[in-house]
Amino acid sequence: MPLGQFSCTAKNDIFVKSELQAVVFDMDGVIIESEYTHYQAICEAMGDRMLVDYPTFIEKCTGGDERFAMGRMAELSNINYDEELFQCWSGKKAIAYQRLIKKEAKAMPGAVDLVISTAGRFPIALATGSRRTDVDAALEVLAEGRLKNIFQTIVTSSEVDQPKPHPFTYQKAVNDLQVLDGHCLAIEDSPNGIRSAKEAGLAVLGMSAMHDEEALSQADWCVPSLEGISTDDLVRMFQSFRSS
Repeated sequence: MPLGQFSCTAKNDIFVKSELQAVVFDMDGVIIESEYTHYQAICEAMGDRMLVDYPTFIEKCTGGDERFAMGRMAELSNINYDEELFQCWSGKKAIAYQRLIKKEAKAMPGAVDLVISTAGRFPIALATGSRRTDVDAALEVLAEGRLKNIFQTIVTSSEVDQPKPHPFTYQKAVNDLQVLDGHCLAIEDSPNGIRSAKEAGLAVLGMSAMHDEEALSQADWCVPSLEGISTDDLVRMFQSFRSS
C-alpha cells in the first residue's frame, strides 16, 4: 500500500529526528480476532444478569484489562461489583476463554505476515491488556503456533500494577527491548490502547477494524487493516515525521 493512502497526521515533534528501532504490537483486535471470544467468555462468567450487547462492549469496555471490562459491564448492567465478585468472574472467564480460543483462533488479516517480517528487521514486543494465561493460550494455537516464541518480550496485565489505559504496559515493553520510546512504533486498535502508547511516548499506528477512524483520532496514522502493510511501510510512516 503506498504511503499516500495512509491517513497520516504527525502530531508530536519528538519523533521528527528519530529512526524506527522497535515495534510494539497490541494483541486483541490487532494480531488476533479475539474480542468476541473475550466477550463470550465474560458473558459465561457473569451469567444472565449481564445486559451488555457486543457493540456496546466494543465501544465502552475494551482497551483495558478484564477488570476494567468486567467493571464497565457490571456498571452498565446495574450489578453491584466488588473484589470477591471479580475474582469469581475472573476464574470462570479464564476457563471459558481457554476452551473457546482452542475452537477458533483467527488471525487479523495481514497480522501474522507483518509480525514475522517485522521480527526479521527489528526487535518486537507484545503489549496487551489480556492476562498471561489468555495470551499463552491464544499464541499456542494462533497460526499453528508460529508467533509463540517470536516476541522479545510480552507484557500482559499480569506483569503490571496498572494495565492499559495507563502507560505502564508500553513503558515496560520499551524498557524490556532496551530502546528509547521515541524510536518505537505501537500498533493499536482501541482508544484506550492508543492513549496508553501515546502517554508512554510511542508513535502509534491505529487500526480501525473494531473502532472507526474518528474514535482513533489520537493515533498518528490510521489504516483499516494490516493486510497489505509491509515492514517498509511501517518505516516510511515513522520517517514521515521527519518531513512534517
